[in-house]
Amino acid sequence: MNTKLSSQIAKMVGAIRAHDLLWAAGFAALIGAGLIVAGFADWRVVLGAWLALGGALFIRNQVSPLRAYAEPIIDIVDKQLAVRRSGLADLRIARDVPEALPDPLFILDTDGIVEYANPAAKELVGSDNIEGRHFAAALRATDVFEAAEAVIKTQEPQTVDFVTTGSVERSCRALVAPLGAKSGEGLTRALIFVHDLTSERRVERMRADFIASASHELRTPIASLLGFIETMRGHAKDDPAAREKFLGIMQSQAERMQRLVSDLMSLSRIELNEHVPPKGNVDLADLAGDVIDSLAPLLERAGAIVDFLNETDLPTKIRGDRDELFQAAQNLLDNAVKYGGDPAMIKVRVGRGSAPALGGDGEPAHRAGDAAAQTAARLNVPVDDLVYIQIRDFGPGIERADLPRLTERFYRVDLEQSRKSGGTGLGLAIVKHIANRHQGGFQIESRSGGGTAFSCHFLAADRSAPR
Repeated sequence: MNTKLSSQIAKMVGAIRAHDLLWAAGFAALIGAGLIVAGFADWRVVLGAWLALGGALFIRNQVSPLRAYAEPIIDIVDKQLAVRRSGLADLRIARDVPEALPDPLFILDTDGIVEYANPAAKELVGSDNIEGRHFAAALRATDVFEAAEAVIKTQEPQTVDFVTTGSVERSCRALVAPLGAKSGEGLTRALIFVHDLTSERRVERMRADFIASASHELRTPIASLLGFIETMRGHAKDDPAAREKFLGIMQSQAERMQRLVSDLMSLSRIELNEHVPPKGNVDLADLAGDVIDSLAPLLERAGAIVDFLNETDLPTKIRGDRDELFQAAQNLLDNAVKYGGDPAMIKVRVGRGSAPALGGDGEPAHRAGDAAAQTAARLNVPVDDLVYIQIRDFGPGIERADLPRLTERFYRVDLEQSRKSGGTGLGLAIVKHIANRHQGGFQIESRSGGGTAFSCHFLAADRSAPR
């Protein structure tokens, strides 16, 4: 026990002893007065006896140490404090365990109010202010809340599968279990433990999609290869010119299959991690310059002219995965080279706010995807807090009916042209999923005869979306 508390106990014991001394002296005086009045003793004898008793008590009070009186109290207090300290240590451990859990955990009272939410739960909901709010308002998962109500009434645990809403859906499974002592009205609390099944679900879907896509898209080039092999083994076996021609076609088909498998693997990998926010910082202006430099040989062969401009003096950094963003910009620039005319004229723009809209006379431009205002509203920030990268070509444009389908897997506006240019029909789907993972927006704007603009909007790294 600390010295201050021991001193306080000793002082308290001293006060009690002084109080007892006064009471003893008072009772002794009262008894002596009674003896005098009754005639049983002389007042001198009574006074002498009273003084002797008072002196003895006073000397005893002064001579005996206060510690002797305080020690039993101090021992009791020490034991109680030890119990309290042990209990507090247990509470801290019990609190630290859910805090360290990677999976969300909620504790609700009988009214459905969140009493506790660990950091993973706050990240799932997207808010730091969950405790004290109703669970139905914190997490929009009706099935989970209904299960919590049922558990409080029936005292039987339940398991519920649900999907979260937001820019990226997450498949989850909630274990709802009773928690706390029983009372006349049921259980005092319900525990909700959420396990994220998104990765497992994505792996299952990825495997199914990969098999379906590969079997569909690889069927034609494989059949072509088999046909040419059969021809070369037959009447073209001794024809060097035909053999050389067929070998060139076979190489082209093999390279197409290689690109297709590479894009399928890339898309599957991006979809698998789409629900995981990236951690790094990427400067879009620097990235755009690096992408243009990396495609310099392609641009030179195609005779394409690229005009790059950073349209802001403000920072253009965003939170993101550099490799994925590089791939998205590379896909868009490669797409502009293929379909932007002969030779292609391309503008690459990076800036803050909303990307420039297609202007000029003629038919109005048509749009598909998320505009800057829609992206900012979803993130609950002003449009000026966004950073954009836009890649625009001046080709023939895209028909309005085709715009919404451009980001679908294997969708091509001109199938023959796509195959001639080596396209797989997956480039824009990859860009869309990369934008989704970065909580950004991807918009396609096109005008007949006026070209097409592909714009990606992201939250600036020097801003943070309100929770």
